[in-house]
Amino acid sequence: MGCGCTSLGKYRIGNSYYGKFGLAFKLYGLDKTNSNAFNRFIVLHAHDCMPDTEVADEVCQSNGCPMVSPHFLKKLEPIIKSAKRPVLLWIFE
Repeated sequence: MGCGCTSLGKYRIGNSYYGKFGLAFKLYGLDKTNSNAFNRFIVLHAHDCMPDTEVADEVCQSNGCPMVSPHFLKKLEPIIKSAKRPVLLWIFE
């Protein structure tokens, strides 16, 4: 709490909505390390400061939300929305 980092662990990706950063997906923490994700409004969203490719330097930081580039979220959106079963997001070191 308070570090601005995304909690490690598994998340179930929930419904989408449009918020401050555009399209976002609600996240449900499935582990002890992230069980408050839904209540803390931790969501998967895009941000313009996220690059499309891997970089060696640091990138921008959110307040605990996992972020991807807008281009990548456009690729993820149809996959997540058309999935017949819940989609798992696993964040690990």
